[in-house]
Amino acid sequence: MSGRQPSLFKYLGVTDFEKKIQAQFQRQKIINQTVVVALSGGLDSVALLDLVSRLSVPLNLKVYAAHVNHNLHVNSTSWVSFCSQLCAEYDIPLEIYDVNVSSNSSLGVEGEARQLRYQALLSHAASVLLLAHHQDDQIETFFLQALRGSGVDGLSGMSIARKDAASGKTIFRPLLNFEQKTVREYVMDRNLTWIEDPSNRDSDFSRNFLRNELLPLIKSRFPGSRGSILNVVENLKDVGTLVQDLASHDIDRCISKNGGFKLCRLIELSEVRAINVIREMCRRHGAVAPGRSWLTEVLRQCFFAKSTACVSVDSKEMSVKRYREHVYVLKNIAEIEEGWCDSWFGKSTVSLPNDLGYLEFKESLGEGIPKKLIGPEGLKIALGAGSKRFSLGQKRPRRSLRKIWQANGVPPWERSKTPVVFFGNEALFAGNIGLSGCHFAEENQPGITIKWHQGTSTG
Repeated sequence: MSGRQPSLFKYLGVTDFEKKIQAQFQRQKIINQTVVVALSGGLDSVALLDLVSRLSVPLNLKVYAAHVNHNLHVNSTSWVSFCSQLCAEYDIPLEIYDVNVSSNSSLGVEGEARQLRYQALLSHAASVLLLAHHQDDQIETFFLQALRGSGVDGLSGMSIARKDAASGKTIFRPLLNFEQKTVREYVMDRNLTWIEDPSNRDSDFSRNFLRNELLPLIKSRFPGSRGSILNVVENLKDVGTLVQDLASHDIDRCISKNGGFKLCRLIELSEVRAINVIREMCRRHGAVAPGRSWLTEVLRQCFFAKSTACVSVDSKEMSVKRYREHVYVLKNIAEIEEGWCDSWFGKSTVSLPNDLGYLEFKESLGEGIPKKLIGPEGLKIALGAGSKRFSLGQKRPRRSLRKIWQANGVPPWERSKTPVVFFGNEALFAGNIGLSGCHFAEENQPGITIKWHQGTSTG
């Protein structure tokens, strides 16, 4: 794919607004990159598409666009056509994503649509996602989050730029410091066309109710409320940064080499700081932490359950588990396929299920499993094969993997997703340990090395 490279004549008469937007890109170091504009067809996203098109040469950007069709409105097909025609005029490639929003979602129609929209947009190959949110959106978001009882993270609103934890991509909102009327003036001056979504007038939707009814009323009574609210948002951003710094300090103090938190260290923290640690770990996993009652219940069970109990407190996205004297904050994954197994007959890679990555097999000399051990039936691969016997060294006895894992404090959920390569009852390789010490190629003897690449694809 190649992005649009518009001709230089478009840069005649650059406005002060465009210069400020260009400065935003430069400040965030979004130069010489591939970007995708989230294009709904509305005024704001059309303005952003036009701006990015005009700035693509001085910033050396490859520009793409993406439109998400939520299939919620009778005119959704015509909106797709409008965006397609618009992008053709700009000579910008457009990707169209169709999603189906469930009316029964616990998130509500608005929340479900938002989640599906972000998932679709972040699946685009571009490294930077551009969104057309502006100051008015920021104020609406503040009120929505306040009415939901959000903490500092929610009340501090949207960031101009942030890294998405799950995809590693940058989400950039270059219009966020500007009023919507400034964006509208730009569109009018440029004589651009856009589509009006009639559902924006429907105050049954929470954001529309704020925009159409509540915020105009507040502004009429408190003319300076806009600046005051934006000041609150910025102050909360500062608080959020300090809270995050404190969480990082506490995580470094409590974390152990196995990735869990030492219970004795975690319990020394105040309840507020312990909750802050759990919340920060959820954020690092790309998830929003559940409400305070859930977080409080997590601490209650982790701190006060019997020492022999295996604690697990689950939400839709996250799970907090206690095993022995450690607490683990984990992103929920799909259940491992029961009884999954595979065979190896000389392939260079074997893919594992449930995004567990793949095993890489390489021929070697003087290292790895001796090739002579591998018969015509090949080798077997399974997950969590704890009954197989394994040796930690050449002169060390064989023991079941289950006992080795238990002795080393490996939690049960980690064992169940660990790949094991074996023949018969003999384990030759365990993903979280390595090769067996009893079966190792001698000097100049042909062998096979095995490596587990976690969380990556063979592509």
